[in-house]
Amino acid sequence: MTSVAADLTEVRAAAELIQFGLARRVRPVEGSEYRRLLDRYRGELRFKDVVDTMAEGLGLEVLGTPRAGIVLVPEPGGPFATRLGDLRTMDQQEKLVFGLVLVGIAAYAYPNDVDFDDPETRLVEVTAIEEFLRTAVAAADLGDVEERARAAAEVYADLPALVLTSTGRRARGCTLRAVEEVCAWLVAQGAAREATSLGPDTFHLTDHFRLLVADSAGTAALDALRAVRREAAETVS
Repeated sequence: MTSVAADLTEVRAAAELIQFGLARRVRPVEGSEYRRLLDRYRGELRFKDVVDTMAEGLGLEVLGTPRAGIVLVPEPGGPFATRLGDLRTMDQQEKLVFGLVLVGIAAYAYPNDVDFDDPETRLVEVTAIEEFLRTAVAAADLGDVEERARAAAEVYADLPALVLTSTGRRARGCTLRAVEEVCAWLVAQGAAREATSLGPDTFHLTDHFRLLVADSAGTAALDALRAVRREAAETVS
């Protein structure tokens, strides 16, 4: 931050912008206070310094300010860190599958590095993600990935794709339900939106998710699944 101390008006405005970012589902539409503060962040270095410093003090990092708004990522263990336990009680295998599906969605949507710079909305569909992951865990070179990722791939491969409840819904214990739950979780995090006009199983991934994936790119599991996705695209073309 600059050596000139920020006044309380700037501090309050910075706090409001961070609050908008943490709200997740709020969007900076034209004429809104969120949009005004976002434009200040983009155009005023002093205000940007205040926001960045305040975010750092709260255990947050500003990844970017795309069309969807300011993207904040929490430090691990920080007060805003997202925990799988926030979703529902899961056993160890369910946690492994949840993490694998999350990485699989990222690999499916952003197989190439250039995709991280493309703000165009990516669509994902539950069945397509499930089929991609089922193929990918069999085809991916998992020799260099951590033991937890290999274990997740083994659990996923052993689960049935579909089990129905007595009411005809997808039951826990099948991979289609796991993908469905991850997509719903992404919506709650502001990282996806339901594409209701295209069907109940289709979702738009937001810029928030794109920047988070770009920030975590380079992990062995993600790279292995992205490679499978690229190879599949090359085969189709």
